[in-house]
Amino acid sequence: MFIDFLKLLGITLGIAWALLIPLFYFLAQAVLMREVLIGCFLPVGCFIVGFYAISWAAHRPLRPFMIAVFGGMLVRLLVIGTTFMLLVKLAQFHVLSLLFSLIGFYTLCLIVELYFVNNRIQYREKVQG
Repeated sequence: MFIDFLKLLGITLGIAWALLIPLFYFLAQAVLMREVLIGCFLPVGCFIVGFYAISWAAHRPLRPFMIAVFGGMLVRLLVIGTTFMLLVKLAQFHVLSLLFSLIGFYTLCLIVELYFVNNRIQYREKVQG
């Protein structure tokens, strides 16, 4: 389950970057590339760790599984939000490009994760029902 998540996340990120690179080329905004890279790798790193915890909890009863899913989302939001505030205040990054890239890549990663969580819940219902 975890390896399949990494594969799908890699494919999704590859498509996203294939669409973003020409946009940067035509807009000539190479200065903002640093913010977009951080806005990509921060959520991706958080989601890899979070989904590993979900994969660990996948074979547990439903309550610990749901705690891992929703608790992981809360912890990721707190880590990303705190890091965003620190980057803006201390490193003086461009706020809008960092914010929009964080929101975009967070949403992309969340969609991939919820796809896998939904499939796991449906599989549990078939096995138990």
